[in-house]
Amino acid sequence: MLTMTEEEARAIMKAHGWTYKERSPRHVAKYIYAQRGQKYKKLERYICPLSKLEGLTEEELLAKLAPKSDPTL
Repeated sequence: MLTMTEEEARAIMKAHGWTYKERSPRHVAKYIYAQRGQKYKKLERYICPLSKLEGLTEEELLAKLAPKSDPTL
């Protein structure tokens, strides 16, 4: 199984218009988020804990970045 590095995740996100963001609430563990601007607000998607990044595949990352369907349609 191929492991994903932070640099690869950043490159994939950037290629799809997202920014790589790391957060550490309560300074315990680090989590990865993707962020992008849309009109007048910022969209943010949770990706995974930094410790689990190596098990994430490119397909799984792209699925998390895919647009969410609108249930009102």
